[in-house]
Amino acid sequence: MSSFLTEKEPLLARTRKLEEENEISTHSLSSHTFFKSMFSPFQACFPNNLMQSPNETLVQEGDDIIDYSDDDAPLPALPSEQYSHPLSSLSSAERLDGLRKQMRKHNIGVYIIPSEDEHHSEETALSDRRREFISGFTGSAGVAIVTLTDPDTLSGEAILSTDGRYFLQAQKQLDLKLWKLNKQNTTGYPLWYQYAVKAAVANEFSNVLSCDPRTLSFALGEFFRQSPSDFEFRPLSGINLVDEVWGSEKPKRSLGPIYVWDLKYSGEHANAKIKKVRSILKEKGGTHYLVTELDSIAWLFNLRADTDIPFAPVFFSYAIVTSTSVALYVDHQKLENSGSELKKYLSTIESLTIAEYDEFYRDASQLQATVFDPDLRIVLPTKEATSWALYDAIPDSFSKRHIIHDSIIANIKIFKNKTESHNAKLAQYKDSLAFILFTSWLEHQLINKHAKITEYDASLKIYSIRKNLPNFKGLSYETISSTGANAAIIHYAPTKDHSDIIDPRKVYLLDSGAHYLEGTTDITRTYLFDKRAVTDELRKYYTLVLKGHLAVAMAKFPAGSKGTGIVLDSYSRQPLWNHGLDYVHGLGHGVGSFGLVHEGPLYISPTVNDTSKLDLFQPGAILTDEPGFYIDGDVGFRVESELEITEIDDSFGKTKNGGKFLGFKYLTKVPFAKSLIDTKYLSEIEIRWINEYHQSIREDFSDKLLELNNKRAYNWLQKETSPIS
Repeated sequence: MSSFLTEKEPLLARTRKLEEENEISTHSLSSHTFFKSMFSPFQACFPNNLMQSPNETLVQEGDDIIDYSDDDAPLPALPSEQYSHPLSSLSSAERLDGLRKQMRKHNIGVYIIPSEDEHHSEETALSDRRREFISGFTGSAGVAIVTLTDPDTLSGEAILSTDGRYFLQAQKQLDLKLWKLNKQNTTGYPLWYQYAVKAAVANEFSNVLSCDPRTLSFALGEFFRQSPSDFEFRPLSGINLVDEVWGSEKPKRSLGPIYVWDLKYSGEHANAKIKKVRSILKEKGGTHYLVTELDSIAWLFNLRADTDIPFAPVFFSYAIVTSTSVALYVDHQKLENSGSELKKYLSTIESLTIAEYDEFYRDASQLQATVFDPDLRIVLPTKEATSWALYDAIPDSFSKRHIIHDSIIANIKIFKNKTESHNAKLAQYKDSLAFILFTSWLEHQLINKHAKITEYDASLKIYSIRKNLPNFKGLSYETISSTGANAAIIHYAPTKDHSDIIDPRKVYLLDSGAHYLEGTTDITRTYLFDKRAVTDELRKYYTLVLKGHLAVAMAKFPAGSKGTGIVLDSYSRQPLWNHGLDYVHGLGHGVGSFGLVHEGPLYISPTVNDTSKLDLFQPGAILTDEPGFYIDGDVGFRVESELEITEIDDSFGKTKNGGKFLGFKYLTKVPFAKSLIDTKYLSEIEIRWINEYHQSIREDFSDKLLELNNKRAYNWLQKETSPIS
């Protein structure tokens, strides 16, 4: 592992000095100076033996002799836990029958199985993938609704409802003899919770609608409880019917260690963060803040874990923050498995109490205003992030009637401090290098060697490259490596047993991200390796997507605008709209600092923009810009990079209210697919932006690639970053 030092002074010091002496505002984002100054100090981040092998294989390619010794090196296996799915000896039909038997036992007509765990995590541990177990659908978003209308024949309906990212995937994975796909936000399909109510009202066996209240949000529970329809909402506490069917085959949660996320990465000690949280808690009139979101707890205490939840460096825990104390609820066995360094660190956190994970609900149930504590006021996460079970556990009292719903930590951590911002650039530089090395390798394999490379092989290869990079901590989501028609499946992920051979004459889409101690990444590029297969139509689609991507990256906007997210989303779609085209997913999402790759509450979407309550578009926030276009069964295009919101220098101008404009710093450093760009769809400003961006990448990485003795990647980079006109 390299030490992150240059010959003269520490990298961090050099970069901070650079930032202080030559602060570049985003209104000059398309300038060559910006790109060059942003990344030139990062050249010392990597070991010089990256991807090298003691067995040389020298190949004459044109005028160059290139070392291809890494071409046939064995590829490492992906972490098995991260890529496995719930296994069962039961067939799909047997699982449904088993669930309906449980529903009959408890006199339930409609049972809801959300994707989330009790912390309402997007990514979940194997032990919490109940919706996946019962339905067979592996996507990260969706809800299953199972009805029982005849207890004798165990008949009824089974509905899987998910969003546009997963329509094609769900159709492939569901047993359509047993399940119906409900396409969310699509004309002709009901909202799933409306379907659930209607199914309960009309149910001839039982009008009871039920679920595990730990996995249902308070917002949905409130909707069902307040519905005027004739049915009974009766959650089952202490039992999950899917778990009853799963039985002894259900995996257990990890007891792997927790470790300290060092101050050189976090930039702020836990004591300072707790003090900040307490200040906001006081402003809101709260006395007890119950923290249930795992990424918020990991951020607050500067702690991380690698084995609890795939792709998420968090650990199962709860926390309660008051004006004078802070309690962390965590499995004590995990602490024992974590070693003395963690115990020593925890001792530095002021007024900290460690309690067992299972004691959280007991302590929450004791929070009520009394004559001895009349001012007790509880703050819970947003209604969407709070479970119905937690709300239900709080005793009826004045304090329950005046609960404040506010995800305080989530609203703080999306704005990165200087250390986190600096480290995010380091992480992007590393992962951009990984993309460059990977893409040059894959093109050579497909075009020069005519090798048969599967989508899964490709995902293994980029993982093997990242493994050699300093401070790599794993993938931030399952790699989307897709050729041809698979690229139209927005969240398609190949497996060892189900993977197509990459066709160089068809579009290939790679959407892949990583965790480093410095930060989390999320990058997508689309390629067509055999240039003879490029058509005007393919170039049109790709360029319109790229044009929408650039419209957002170059956007300027005022602070505090309630419609910023919707406006930016429309910027990305306008080039497609002008040709009668569109895409079905949102434009972007927040990205954590060695945290969750989807970091709420910041999103750019036509449907998720709650800016009337929160001003989320502020300097320091990092988010993705990822428009796309897809033709089902044929092809898919997506371009994704990470951007950081920043203030623009006064010389650019002022908003109508006299404030500074905001814009973006462009963090990702991976070339676009030059052969798929049709400049007739681009303006002169967009062409100049692309050329200066590509020139900056060439200057940032050319010397490093030569130091790594990777002439192939060097040649590829020169070709892909040559000017367009």
